[in-house]
Amino acid sequence: MSKPHLSGLTEAEAAGIQIFEKPAPGSWTEALGLDTGAMSFEDSFDPEFYEDEKEAVFRRNWLNLGRIEQLPRRGTFFTKELEFLGVSILVVRDLEDRIRAFHNVCSHRGNKLMWDRDPSKESRGNCRQIACKYHGWRYRLDGEIDYVHNAPEFFDLDPARLKLPPIHLELWAGFIWINLEQEPRQSLREFLTPTVAKLETYPFEKMTRVYTFQSEINANWKLFMDAFQELYHVPYVHGKVTNAALEQTGVDKVPQMIPFFGTYGKHRLMTSGGANANQAVRARRPIDALFQANFIGTDYTPDVGPLGDGVNPAGIENWGVDSWQFYPNFVIITWKSNYWYTYHYWPTGPTSHRFEWTVAFAEPTNTRERLAQEHALVMMREGILQDANTLEATQMGIMSRARNDYYLCDQEVALRHLHTVIQDDVAAYRAEKGR
Repeated sequence: MSKPHLSGLTEAEAAGIQIFEKPAPGSWTEALGLDTGAMSFEDSFDPEFYEDEKEAVFRRNWLNLGRIEQLPRRGTFFTKELEFLGVSILVVRDLEDRIRAFHNVCSHRGNKLMWDRDPSKESRGNCRQIACKYHGWRYRLDGEIDYVHNAPEFFDLDPARLKLPPIHLELWAGFIWINLEQEPRQSLREFLTPTVAKLETYPFEKMTRVYTFQSEINANWKLFMDAFQELYHVPYVHGKVTNAALEQTGVDKVPQMIPFFGTYGKHRLMTSGGANANQAVRARRPIDALFQANFIGTDYTPDVGPLGDGVNPAGIENWGVDSWQFYPNFVIITWKSNYWYTYHYWPTGPTSHRFEWTVAFAEPTNTRERLAQEHALVMMREGILQDANTLEATQMGIMSRARNDYYLCDQEVALRHLHTVIQDDVAAYRAEKGR
């Protein structure tokens, strides 16, 4: 019986690729105080766990809904449908220029207030008042009742009780966050922790050429988060974008490119090396040279000014990219080539979710830059499709219950942290409920 190939990094070293040392305890997993034993993935398909996860994780933590650029002027609004929680959220910039969030429900008979042709779909637009399509009740943009049709026909109407139910909303770095608890356990800034909050100095607002993609995926939301929290899969899932000349042993073809993992409260950071190191293990295709872009972005780097003191908190040399994993379901990825993108993973069931991907470039200044952005998007989209292609197979495998112990390597420390924190939150919730 042949032994698993556990080759070292000699070929990578010979190619001049930057090799990063492990932390003092010998592994990132041990350095972050996480268990190194086998893991169960029952939290990614068990219906009972899913019901508790909705309450323990999504109703008790701050959730990102988007950015202030979605509300460019007073009177603009958008809705967010969190079907898995039974919640429709209305986010609006009121006439006093304040951004507010409300439950998207009329105080009269409970009709959904803001929607277009299909009430199950999200909507956006402009308004000076919020008007119910059913009986004509109207609300000001601060949520106060403004008009009740045939008001004398009602009994003991109290305007204070008719205002739209508010939802806690806070802004950070131009991102819009809500908390569904009656009273949040932490402010948003406390939730983010000081290190993560420093990312607010990044010039997000200077990269406003935005592209958004969305997909329904038949896999638990955590499984797709897992796919983007490690590079161990790269040589086999993304073989077409790596260098075929290198031996396909995994560690030889794509070495450990993550020099730093960090955990900050419930959040995680994964920092990787710069483009120069990465190019040593990637093929440069003629079409990439033509458009001057590839699946890690454009060849040119626009001038957006200082990147702030939030990026690269570990201070590694040849920094290339930070992947900030915000608990529970939001990711911001900032690149050295001065663009950023986000992932959102919204559950739709125990074994399904809606994936949203938003990419933000600096505004192109000429046709060449615009074409480079478009080509980078196509290549990045292909990479994401390759990742998504494995998810249903993973879901089927773990649901078979053929085994309940799965063995993770040190490069998979971030996904181990995610599952640990979620399981801890659900356990605390169950204990609180006496279960």
